Amino acid sequence: MTLSIFSAVLAGASVASAAYTLDGITHYPPVNNSFNSIDAVFAASSGTNGGYYNLSTVADIDYGAYNYCNMPHVRAREYEVPTGYSLQYLEIIHRHHKRTPYASNLFPYEDIPLYCDDTKMYFYAATKNGVDTSAIWWKDYMDADNPMMFVKNGFNSTCQFPQISFAGLEDSSQHGRDLWSVYGDKIHYLPKEFDPATMIVRVTNNQITSQVAGALIKGLYPDANDFTVYQQVASQDSLEPGYTCGPADDLRSAYEDTDAWFKHLNMSQDLFTALDTISGVDPTDSGWHSWFDHYFDNLSSRTCHQLPLPCNVTNATDCITQEQAEQVFRLGDYEYNYIFRQAQNATLYSATHYGAFLSELIAHLKGKISGTISTVYRHNIAHDGSIAPLLGALQIDYLRWPGMGSEVVFELWRKNNSHAYAVRVLYSGKPLSTQTPLGVLDMVDADEFIAYLEGLVGVDGSKVREFCTQ
Repeated sequence: MTLSIFSAVLAGASVASAAYTLDGITHYPPVNNSFNSIDAVFAASSGTNGGYYNLSTVADIDYGAYNYCNMPHVRAREYEVPTGYSLQYLEIIHRHHKRTPYASNLFPYEDIPLYCDDTKMYFYAATKNGVDTSAIWWKDYMDADNPMMFVKNGFNSTCQFPQISFAGLEDSSQHGRDLWSVYGDKIHYLPKEFDPATMIVRVTNNQITSQVAGALIKGLYPDANDFTVYQQVASQDSLEPGYTCGPADDLRSAYEDTDAWFKHLNMSQDLFTALDTISGVDPTDSGWHSWFDHYFDNLSSRTCHQLPLPCNVTNATDCITQEQAEQVFRLGDYEYNYIFRQAQNATLYSATHYGAFLSELIAHLKGKISGTISTVYRHNIAHDGSIAPLLGALQIDYLRWPGMGSEVVFELWRKNNSHAYAVRVLYSGKPLSTQTPLGVLDMVDADEFIAYLEGLVGVDGSKVREFCTQ
């Protein structure tokens, strides 16, 4: 891969309307949906296109619907066991569960208190041998004598931003129990006790993924009290990802500097003005107005925890309406679909931006097929910025913002009395439907699936390494 080749493509259309191939990577545009037409996004005066943004649980009959606050995942009630196959390897990646907003997404002056006194955030170090240490936890507080308390991002709060909330820990624990209901009770694949020799839990360098890990593993294995989670060095981390890939960043910057991108921002000026007036956000702050990420995070964190939508701190009757919040959510879905699926070079961006993780996944699948690795279960706890490029590289039919707990499951199955292997990929508990020739990733020939991934990142990740280091 050479940047000069890709630069020529950037000069073309910013939105891919037909499949095209570049250096062996074929981009298959997403199907027509409510999120790849900005006119359709604005034509809707209310609603969230069938999604939920205000609760963790839904009725069984609705399970599988998009639920930003707690996305559906595999559980025994819906899980279908392939006949004539035995499970050989299981790898899961999922976004952390419900949390407080990030500090960068707080309004200058928040109008409601936010308390996290119902959780203990442990943070301490201990040596393997020799030094004994106390298990300490952080109790956050705000001091009225601190003159800077309400200067900026003035939440009256006992929370860190971000941290997993009590409700998020509950969802994490249930997630673990649901995994056991399938891979323990239903198909008897996982051992009855956590086995550190064959099972790996991995987190990013962000503490919220470790907070989720503690609850999830306890739900999966109630007797597990002291276990190791793995974490790559931050500057090379493939899971978040944390490694540098300037050419991939340039790709994204290029297609976010087009009429196709600016159109939705220009159409949102009245909405931005209304939101800024109520929230106190500076209208000239580009971080809040180059996309809807900040407003989306702030508002969804409120609705997912059943908190009221914000009001102006000087005028309690001037509040963000439900219709405005729903418009922000629809615009967030539009942006994620555009960035990771719809834009010209979106597949190339996703494959290179998240190619290191894909390369590791290939190695795990190959290692199990060849019998060179003993790992039976690997669980990765990550972020929306991990799940989105992964789904983009797999070329999901269309992409909504990966909500809290979004889960992608990779299952490697071997046909009984045979050396034939198949891969099943589940998203939101169902086989992932893609626009690639692989179609629905339901018991796809393992060699074909691996070949598709290697077409994106190269053998041993050679394409990604060459592209990102040029």
